[in-house]
Amino acid sequence: MRAPLVWLIATVSLLALFLLFVAIGWPGEPDSCTVDSPNTCYCEAYDLAEIEANMPGVRQPANTWFNLYSIFTAALVVPFLSKDRKTFKGRTAPNLMRSDSWIPDIYLFAVLFLGLGSMWFHASLTSWGGIFDGLSMYIYAAFLVFYTAIRLCGRQLIFWIGYPTFVVMMTIFHAYEVPSFALIIILVVAYLLLEIVIWIERSEIALGSLRPILLWIFAAVCIIGATIFWLLSQTGEPLCNPDSWVQPHGLLWHPLAGVMAVLLYFYWREEEPA
Repeated sequence: MRAPLVWLIATVSLLALFLLFVAIGWPGEPDSCTVDSPNTCYCEAYDLAEIEANMPGVRQPANTWFNLYSIFTAALVVPFLSKDRKTFKGRTAPNLMRSDSWIPDIYLFAVLFLGLGSMWFHASLTSWGGIFDGLSMYIYAAFLVFYTAIRLCGRQLIFWIGYPTFVVMMTIFHAYEVPSFALIIILVVAYLLLEIVIWIERSEIALGSLRPILLWIFAAVCIIGATIFWLLSQTGEPLCNPDSWVQPHGLLWHPLAGVMAVLLYFYWREEEPA
């Protein structure tokens, strides 16, 4: 029952607090994206006066509400976590993602928060909302790095020390206006380098099973496609229509990132021991 409880408690807590701010207003200074000319707030139109007055409501409805996708992507992971724990209870699981460790539950939260954390930025367009959005991305991207480090060397201590340390560091850098895109690129490149080392070391295992390879490839295709839509839907770009409910940033970038996260879970779940 642990995975369903993690999903339920995290979902209810995050949404309840989010809806409270929607009802009473969003304190804080407008995000720096609102003062750029033209603004760099991911295309969708908003009213700057509402942000400056800390008014209730949602500034970018489409980019905000499509982040609810993450409730469902995280829910897809829940039954498999529960099934694996029941199957391997009292026995050694074939890999850490199928074990009774709390690490799979942390990944479940990361998948959920990847969307629900982004809602805070698009709903408020405040500077602290942007930090909260960044936190959701760092929680996810740093997990890729440190879980892969465990897969490579087998030492969980690296995860329990390095993972929270990097999340805090990246969030502090973000607060001091280091571009979030640059921070995410650093984490993604680190993950890819570690993954390549694993592929080289376990080439016979990797080549012997097609399904994990396909899962990883599909995940890569999703995030590449998501990034293309992210770029083309920026303010002033071809897919940007500020007054439309069809916002590729919210409709495609966010959910495709969520699909990538689920596919990586199944990739790790299929992994054979070294």
